[in-house]
Amino acid sequence: MHGTSRSASNRTSTWLAASSAALVLGMGLTGCGAIESFDKSTADAWAVTYEITVSGEAADALSDVSYLDSPSRGEDSAEVTEQAVATTSGAGKNSESIWTAQSVITAEKDAAIAATPAAGSTATCRILLDGVKEIAAQTGKPGERVECAVTTPAFGEKLNPASAKP
Repeated sequence: MHGTSRSASNRTSTWLAASSAALVLGMGLTGCGAIESFDKSTADAWAVTYEITVSGEAADALSDVSYLDSPSRGEDSAEVTEQAVATTSGAGKNSESIWTAQSVITAEKDAAIAATPAAGSTATCRILLDGVKEIAAQTGKPGERVECAVTTPAFGEKLNPASAKP
């Protein structure tokens, strides 16, 4: 009986040692993931507004729209595509319409948008930081695809006055 007890005790000790080692290893691996997750959740990121303004005869829609968006702060951006989107009429007397999308882009990562207006219409794209500072703009030819692309600045970096308009 004493021999059986010692054998059971050895098995229990071995099991506890193996379980403890697995627990310590698991906690160590989880800790690395937690640090990476924390770094991503605190990464500098910009609120980016993508804007397409359309003017001309058929300014009510855009086709083949694509833009970069990140699933969350600190994540790499991925392309979002939409085959067709409706625009909203502007408040002025001209025949301009607008389409916008909001995104979060990590600082020093790419922001980009592209779209195609209907034949006879002209599209202008803009990329804005915090809905205010223009960091990219481009106007296409009637009926042709327009594209804007830029790398977002680091936080604290002074924006070039020629490229950033308040």
